[in-house]
Amino acid sequence: MYPKQTSFQTIHAESDREYQRKISRHHDMSHSNLILHKNENSQYQYFEINMPYLILYENVNPAANSSMYMELSESSIVDAHMDYKAFSSMGGLRLHSHDFYELTFVLSGELNMRIEDEYITYRPGECCLCNKNIHHVEVMDHNTEIVLFLLKEEYLRDLISANYYYDRDGNPHAIGSVFQRFFRENKKNSLYDAKVYTDFRLLNTSPQDQFFDVINRMVDEISGNHSGKSHMMKALFCRFIEMLEISNNYQTEVHWAKLSNDEQIVYKIANAYQNKLGLFSRSEIEELTGYNSDYVERIMKRSTGKTLSAYGKTFLLKKAADMLTDTDKKVGDICELLGYSNRNYFNKLFFKEYGMTPSEYRKS
Repeated sequence: MYPKQTSFQTIHAESDREYQRKISRHHDMSHSNLILHKNENSQYQYFEINMPYLILYENVNPAANSSMYMELSESSIVDAHMDYKAFSSMGGLRLHSHDFYELTFVLSGELNMRIEDEYITYRPGECCLCNKNIHHVEVMDHNTEIVLFLLKEEYLRDLISANYYYDRDGNPHAIGSVFQRFFRENKKNSLYDAKVYTDFRLLNTSPQDQFFDVINRMVDEISGNHSGKSHMMKALFCRFIEMLEISNNYQTEVHWAKLSNDEQIVYKIANAYQNKLGLFSRSEIEELTGYNSDYVERIMKRSTGKTLSAYGKTFLLKKAADMLTDTDKKVGDICELLGYSNRNYFNKLFFKEYGMTPSEYRKS
């Protein structure tokens, strides 16, 4: 295996030390803050995190028959070991998406990633930033060591908005970030985040030690119990992102993922619903996609776990939620606009989606 230059191994070796006062430690995945939502009807997995951010460390070494997983949050550390043979026999992850942004940095070895319908290789010091909606999976079948930063959008927006500098006259100026490109693309469709990802390809190997230094500072900070930890972590994330965006170090490439035929069909339907009041009929779906509606139904079920009708209703209910917060329209008028003649039925659908009635949602 490649020489370790980060503090993850040190933290594991010192697992019994009491310096993580108030930091809980667990040795099994049942305490993970990374939550897998299983949908047997979908070919994809979906993950959420119940923290503003997580740092994951993963290390596989087939020759030594070992694999290691470590997960760090501001309140807990999870570390788990498994024989590599047992790890690989489980089948690993499938293509998945999640409700957070994922920044994957290769520490050593070589990482192969499948992103939608293509395979991409990343080498030590290189990095991939995946948008929330993009389907991908890390293929770790060689000696590979990676660190992943999982960042919720609310946390990321707060981090970026507070990242500015003062000029000589004392005026603040915001410091831009590649994430803002993702935010702009995602706004184009409220329920179908853009299928974009960013490669950071190494041009100059000299700054790698600087990255290791920042990562080690993150590990030390997040696993300690000091005042100001949350502020320090935000500062270190800003520093890490800034280092990636230095043009002398990296070539930054923003890509639209190559979509499978199934995903292209889902995208067409999602895009069309942006300007649609009411559900598409079967004949409209066929005209839109160029395929038989039964075939499209199977694709939708496989890709999203939902029927065509249920998928369309998520868009209508999101429009209803937006109108409740952005307009003074009466609930009954919103129902009619969206094609619902039975208000009680609409209220029932809305409650199932948002956990409250339309009137309660407006007040909240």
